Amino acid sequence: MLVALYKNQFVDMVGDSTKEEWVAKNKEGKLLCPVCQCIVIPKCGTKKTWHFAHRSYEECAGFHEAETNYHMLGKKGLYKWLIESSEEPIVEFFLRDIAQRPDLFLPKHNHAIEFQCATMSQDQLHRRIQGYQSLNIQSDWIFGLKRLTYKGNYLYLIQSTDLSAAKKDKDGHLYLNYYCPLQNQFLLLRNILPLSQRKSAAVSYRFSSKTFKHFHWLSNPFNEDEHFPYKDLWLKQKTTWRMTAFKNTSPSVMYMKKVLYFNNRSLTLFPSVAGVPSSGYYHFEASPYLWQTYLLLMIEKLSVSLFSINFIEQEFERLIQKRIIQTREFPYINESWKDALRGYLHFLETHQILEQVTEQSYKIISKIHYPKTVEEAFKLDKIFSEKT
Repeated sequence: MLVALYKNQFVDMVGDSTKEEWVAKNKEGKLLCPVCQCIVIPKCGTKKTWHFAHRSYEECAGFHEAETNYHMLGKKGLYKWLIESSEEPIVEFFLRDIAQRPDLFLPKHNHAIEFQCATMSQDQLHRRIQGYQSLNIQSDWIFGLKRLTYKGNYLYLIQSTDLSAAKKDKDGHLYLNYYCPLQNQFLLLRNILPLSQRKSAAVSYRFSSKTFKHFHWLSNPFNEDEHFPYKDLWLKQKTTWRMTAFKNTSPSVMYMKKVLYFNNRSLTLFPSVAGVPSSGYYHFEASPYLWQTYLLLMIEKLSVSLFSINFIEQEFERLIQKRIIQTREFPYINESWKDALRGYLHFLETHQILEQVTEQSYKIISKIHYPKTVEEAFKLDKIFSEKT
């Protein structure tokens, strides 16, 4: 922790106090934790970021996880960045009503900022976000850059917890923010396109904290990604899905293989109109070629051309309950997996496969084509990619 109480006044380790001054204060025994009022000791060594530590190991309600040096260094770096950006941050401000202590709090904006480096479950993250929302506090998560793995050619491995903290920019694209306190650099991921459970395509922007001077840039969509090879990346991914479908043994893949087999279909030869980034597709953790192919098979097997959205939703709810298909939750985005289904139905409508009859029903107007060979599938994928 970087904050303590000294004679009922807040003091912190982000200022210019010397080691000698902290030693003098410590001798008086007046340095206390702002939350539990227990004595804390200033740690002013040469190997770690200066900080306060509880003298005893009793549990403190204000802290939920151990802090690494990387984390404390990041908090200090972000604090200085906000000061230089003409903001007025408070370090480790304790919100007693929800027993949460954001790393940084901006009272002027009623905005909490969390710098997350340690492993954390999605449930924990969601509870923290909901805690802020219960007090009408805006919040943002900046993740430690070491949590992100660059795979080349706009591809990244993103931790599932990080992805669930994504927001949508004004253009409707997912975005995340990362910070490295060692390099004092921000890396902003924009136009994130999840391809599998962890792999995503995205455009990245790097900024030194010296040039990244505005707090609102954290939600800035930028408009410099016109060279993002979106179609090429997605076409390559469809090729990967076709070539590796027979090797994958995940529950969703094994189930789809079985269903397609009993319907004289092959998962490798899924229709080219499946496996597309339709609106909200990322609400399903399963790769889109799986659940979109299943939806196409559902409507293909109907005895009548007219069907309701409710019929589709009920079947997918069954798959979700059996954990054949898993969903992603985005607490910052007011949508669900049902919006993913509606987004794909709308996509099929724009490609003259379906026609919307009412707000809750569609009619099949065109037959779904399944390629007979992998070579034909590759050819149709390329044609379809150029058309869309």
